[in-house]
Amino acid sequence: MAKVSRKQILQNFRSRSLLESTRRLIAGEGFDAVTMERVAEEAGITKGAIYLYFRNKDQMILTAVEEIASEMVRGIERRVDPQAEPWDRLRQLIRAQLAIMEENKELLRTLLLDRRLLKNGRRGGQARRLLKHRQKHEADIRAVLAKGVRQKVFQSMDTARAAFYVNEMTISTAQRRLLGLARSSLEEETECLIRFVGLLLRNKNFNKVH
Repeated sequence: MAKVSRKQILQNFRSRSLLESTRRLIAGEGFDAVTMERVAEEAGITKGAIYLYFRNKDQMILTAVEEIASEMVRGIERRVDPQAEPWDRLRQLIRAQLAIMEENKELLRTLLLDRRLLKNGRRGGQARRLLKHRQKHEADIRAVLAKGVRQKVFQSMDTARAAFYVNEMTISTAQRRLLGLARSSLEEETECLIRFVGLLLRNKNFNKVH
């Protein structure tokens, strides 16, 4: 295993500090609050030093948001039992996604309401970099649905499209909470969504589970 130099350790630390500062500013005040001056001040380094790590503000914001998306997908995966039966695993995926989004609600409020990073659509470089994390998560949902269909737990379906719908419903449930439109607890909102998804999939074990 290659030994990491002190210089590399310092560079990694500074890069991490810059990304964490960017993340805090986005969560607290939105994208427009992120400037090279503010990030440098938050991270405790000079403005000029930032350019050793990032070309400009846009690259720094995109890197920070991409890292957040990656962390969230990994966080969801850690909370799901890969050996669980399809319906149980799907419920775990939905619960984990809503819990992770709740834990990052201040940051997600900005990301969900301000879609400027996706302004160029799927063909834009920014959008492609961020959408790959969503696609990874939807691939996990699709695999669960496909296994459930094979085992005749779920009705036959277009699993790719269904995975998109399940993800969208989960995101919308979180967004409803972020907008202050939900009076119920996170647990109640999660149970309502799972119950609805179960009805849509016509899960034969649904009534037994609930």
